[in-house]
This record gives sequence, C-alpha cells and structure tokens, in this order.
Amino acid sequence: MVNIAIVGAGVSGLSCAWYLERLLPNAHIDLIEASDRVGGVIQTHTESPFLAELGADNIATLAPDGLKLIEAMGIRNEFVSPNPKYRFAQVVQAGRVYPIPNGFSLMQPTQMAAILMSPILSLSGRLRILGEYFVKARNINEDESVESFAVRRLGRECFDRLVEPIVGGIFTARSETLSMQATMAQFVEMEKNHGGLIRAAFAKRKSEQRSDTMARKATGARYDQFMAPKLGMSWWMNTIRAQLKSQLHLNTRVDNLAYTQNGKLKIATANTALSDKEYDHVCVATPGWVASKLIDGVNSDASALLDRIPYVSSAVAILAIRKSEIRPESMCFGIVIPKVENRDTLAISLSSEKYAERCPADTVLARVFMGGAVRPELMDQSDETLLAIAIKESQSLLGVTSPPMWQRLIRWNCAMPQYLIGHCDAVQDIRKDLESTKNLSIIGNAFDGVGIPQCIRLARTTAEKIANSFALSVLLLACLARSLYFSG
Repeated sequence: MVNIAIVGAGVSGLSCAWYLERLLPNAHIDLIEASDRVGGVIQTHTESPFLAELGADNIATLAPDGLKLIEAMGIRNEFVSPNPKYRFAQVVQAGRVYPIPNGFSLMQPTQMAAILMSPILSLSGRLRILGEYFVKARNINEDESVESFAVRRLGRECFDRLVEPIVGGIFTARSETLSMQATMAQFVEMEKNHGGLIRAAFAKRKSEQRSDTMARKATGARYDQFMAPKLGMSWWMNTIRAQLKSQLHLNTRVDNLAYTQNGKLKIATANTALSDKEYDHVCVATPGWVASKLIDGVNSDASALLDRIPYVSSAVAILAIRKSEIRPESMCFGIVIPKVENRDTLAISLSSEKYAERCPADTVLARVFMGGAVRPELMDQSDETLLAIAIKESQSLLGVTSPPMWQRLIRWNCAMPQYLIGHCDAVQDIRKDLESTKNLSIIGNAFDGVGIPQCIRLARTTAEKIANSFALSVLLLACLARSLYFSG
C-alpha cells in the first residue's frame, strides 16, 4: 500500500486528497491539520439569524478549476449566483461613493462613453484614459509592477482613483511592488498581442467568449463570474471532507520533515502514531512561510526561496446594520477605497446583498476590510479599536446612524502572499530546486494565484503527478519481475 501524507487541510490540501483518492484508490492518505477544523482561511459563521463569511465569500468560475471540482462532487445545485439587484461596485471619491464606470474591468476600459461620463475622474484624467489607445507598447519582456503598467498605459489619476483601490481590494497588496506578470498577465498579453488595452477591447468587441462579454459588462469586479454555496463556504469545505476516505488528523501540528534511510519521509509531530510512520510521498499544503520551515531539513535551498515570499495580515469586521439607514446611493455589492483618500479601510462588501438569505430582510451584513500591505500598522490595534474604525466607516460611507445589531472581528495573520516583481521567476527557481527532492510536493497560494480556483488547479495537477509517479514505479517493478521470471 502507498502511504501519503498531506500537511494542511485548507482548500489546497482537501482538493489534493479528493483527487488523489480517485487517482490512487488503494493508497492510504493521512490528512494532517494543525487547527481544529478544515478550510484554512475559509470559514463561515452560521449562528442564526446570520450566515457570515469570515474569509472568502464566493468562488470565481472564469478559471474553471473550482467549478469542475464542484460538478465532479455532484453539488452544483447547492451553489447560487449573485443577486441581479445592486450588481455593481463603487469607489470613494472625496468621501462620497460613485459607481465604477460600466465596462471598466480591473484596469481595462471597454466602454468609452461610460468613461467620459464618470465623475470619478477629472476631464483630463478621462481624456488620458482614452489616450491609452495611442500609447506605444513596451518592447521588453521584463516584469513590472501593477502601478508602473497602469500609470504608463492609463495615467496617474486613473491608477490612483480606479486601478489601485480595485487591485488593493483583491490582493491586499501595494501596487508599486505587486508583479504584473504574476497577478494580471492577461493585460500584459493584451499589450503584447494588440498594442494596448483599448485596442484589445476593440479587437474583441464582437467576441462571444465568456471572459470578453464579462469584461464589457464589468464595473470593476466581474460579478457575473462568481457563485457561492447556499449554506456558506465552510459547508463546501466540510462536504469535501465528508467525501474523503482519508484519515483526518485535526489539532496535529507538524514541525518538520526528514528522510529515512530507505528514502522515505517521516514527519515530526506530537502524534506518535504519525511520527512513527514512513511515507512514500508527502504533500505540503500550507502557507509558504510554514512550508519553508517544514522542508528546511530536506531542502534548505528551496526552503530559503520559499521564505522570501512575504505574507501580510489583515482583519475583517462584520457588522449587521439596519437596511433602512443605508443611503440609497450607497447600496451596491461593494465599495473600494483608494489609498489617496487616506482612510483606515480598504473596502466594504455588502455581502448579504450579493447572496440571498444571509440575514433578516431588514438587515444588511457589511464586511469591512482593514490592514494588508497597504495599512499594516492597523494590525497592531486592538479588536475593539478595529471594530470602532469599521463602524465609523460604515457611518461615513453608508450613512448608518445606529450601532450594529451584531458585530464580529476576525484576524487573518500572515495569510495573504505578496506576489512581488519577479515572483514568476522565484516560483520557477523553487520548483527547479524541488526537482531534486524525492517524494515531496508543495502546493498552496504561494505559487500560481491566491484565488480558490488557482489553488484547486495546482492541487489537481500535483495529485496527477503523484499518481503518475507511482504508476510508473509499478510499471517498472512489473517489467523487472517479468525479466527476472524469464531469465530464471
């Protein structure tokens, strides 16, 4: 029997176990998790009358990997699309909220009339966006920051007022250090293949591809591509767990890995039943900084490279507020806040307006995001101070006057990787170093994307590689046995 250990039971570890069980049905898999639950940074508060997401509140479907897993699990009917009402995002300008122009998708303008009519930018700022059509394409292949790319193509005002808050809300990152190639390579390809973002929009104006039609409809975020479980994201994680035969070990921290004399791997843990086992393969599905510590004894070079990928902390305040007190013009799916506004929050999401039956009809669940790489100093504040900041922002931007009917703060410490300039080359170097390390894989959000679909894709492809390696070993052993039989 093949023995496999997966360290970490977040979405990456759960997905890897799910695929491995179907590729290697006779393998024994130990799924090892340091906390008392599965899901990692995915967590849902489900005490009536509120269903509140403490982490990610939905899954994108434009990258198909998450949707394919859901369909393979047979639970597609348990997911719903966002409500059609208020399906747009807004941005703060001088303390007031304004809709992001129709057809402005992350950083690509696709509807020129909407840009010209937007009050978010000055006339010169709007004309500068239209001038993107005449900006020459860069003829070098070196990675650059999101800020550099956006300012070069769209101008400083568009970057400060639209691109930076949208990107900051997604990645909780500083755009001046965020890698364009690692996070928004599709726009780099637009410049390379079409000469610019507007030129690409013109070239695809009649395209019926889902990604192109969504870009034309988008107001910052492409809400058409998202969906969520009716019963919350933790329900999905627990459903994956329920479909596994793997042995789950909660409250079990792994300290490090080491090779045995016969080339297998052992894990150091307080659980003696696991520490005495030898594994044919270990898959580490933890944040990069955790994986770095675990593998230091088996590959110090890869460990050092992993440790260079920085992670930042953030906080989410969840407020149950009275719907009647919210200004009508503030109702939307979400509000992003530019850094130039000098406020203490990154974004506000009205999550109960996105998905139905999350709270009573006269109530709105608002999620207020703070910290990240943009405002890391806020993470030194107490929970009470952060909640007070969130309440003040909801009063200022939404018009709320009464205290919240219910509130909660969740901290995500060192949870979001920062894809700095050159990240793709760094990942390539890590994987090259790991090639010489037998029986070991590393997956998670440190590599190819912070989104759930990207994590699931890496988990699936890694499971396939692990299964193929054992299939090859079995084939070689069969050939050797056959050779010995006939030679004997």
